[in-house]
Amino acid sequence: MGSSFWRLFGAYAINTVGDEFYALALPLVLLASGYPGASVTFLFGVLTASTVAAGFVVGYLVDRYPPRGVLTTSYLASAAILFLGVGAVAAGADGYAVALAGAAILGVFAALSAAAVDAGIPRTVAREDQASRGYSLVESARTAALIFGPAWAGLVTLISNLLWVLSANAGSFLLAAAISHTRGTAARRRRAPGEPVFAMIRDGLRAVLRNRALGIGIGLSLIANITLGAEQPLFLTRFVRDFGVSGMLTSAVVIAAGLSAIATSLVLTHLARRLTARTAMIWSCVASALAAAGIGLTTNPPLAAALYCVLCASTISYNVYWRTYRQQVVPAGLLGRVSATCRSLAYSGIVLGTALVGAFQQAGATTGLLFTVGGLACLTGMLIGAILSRPLSSAKRRVRDDHAESPPSPGDPRPEQPRHR
Repeated sequence: MGSSFWRLFGAYAINTVGDEFYALALPLVLLASGYPGASVTFLFGVLTASTVAAGFVVGYLVDRYPPRGVLTTSYLASAAILFLGVGAVAAGADGYAVALAGAAILGVFAALSAAAVDAGIPRTVAREDQASRGYSLVESARTAALIFGPAWAGLVTLISNLLWVLSANAGSFLLAAAISHTRGTAARRRRAPGEPVFAMIRDGLRAVLRNRALGIGIGLSLIANITLGAEQPLFLTRFVRDFGVSGMLTSAVVIAAGLSAIATSLVLTHLARRLTARTAMIWSCVASALAAAGIGLTTNPPLAAALYCVLCASTISYNVYWRTYRQQVVPAGLLGRVSATCRSLAYSGIVLGTALVGAFQQAGATTGLLFTVGGLACLTGMLIGAILSRPLSSAKRRVRDDHAESPPSPGDPRPEQPRHR
């Protein structure tokens, strides 16, 4: 795969563990401190909103500069923001206000680093035919982060100290920056000089709007994120508040979901060998919708935990297929901008979804009802979307996934392989 890829992979793995830790530890600390469930949902919405807004304009940086240089700069800036938050909380500032401000800024760098990883894989692998395996490996790193991040979060939340959460996440960014940085990869060195910034942004947006083959992935992601984009804060609230489960045990459930996601992905490789990427993406979303509805309907914590495992596994499956499919239908020189734009279009659904869920929570809607309605709405949207996307079949034939006979799975060593969506 090459040392350049492994540096990118190592930095991404550390970053994702830190992200999963932060995404779980911060809400649990806030809930333990007496903040209502809606505050956790709105915090997640603010982070996503800034990611969406930034995604439309930062993608050109990935296409212009070396990906690892962009990652290093992004990680260092993120660490600096978190250390400023540590200082503000230590000086007596309100922890929730600091978390909201930090989320608004960190979302910008989250969009930049995500696009850099998506676009950087084809550029850093030793051979062009290894790009699919690279995507599979980084998705397995994301899955592994579902285990190690929550495990770390479970230990820190025993202390229930916001300073520890902010400091630990800042440390993870510093470590990721150290791994990604090498001499000669600084972001100031241009990859594609000369083209004006606004022209690059315009070309990226135009590439998304004119590429009909991307429509199925954007549409499915948008539907799923509007209806289920708030599933993680809802799940944490349901277990901690509705079921009375401790933060440590809730972390253990999330760890189990990560383990089951890895195992399920391996099983799905053998069950879905003849599925095209489009079909696999649709069925993954359907599984997510049914699992979410089940979490809302059941009052049995072990069953809810099992359904959450299904939800995580289906999301991982969707992401592997969608990212690899996108890489195959987009020119390499546009991949950074297209990846960032697609993510922003899809994540705009999370912003809308979390805003609606937070409003319903404040109005008195139960977490179980929100899960149930969200899952059923997602399932309905998927069925409608699958029917409406059938006219894209001609585009699908032109860009049929190379993995139709051998679909990807995290860790699959064959060169054919290829969390929110």
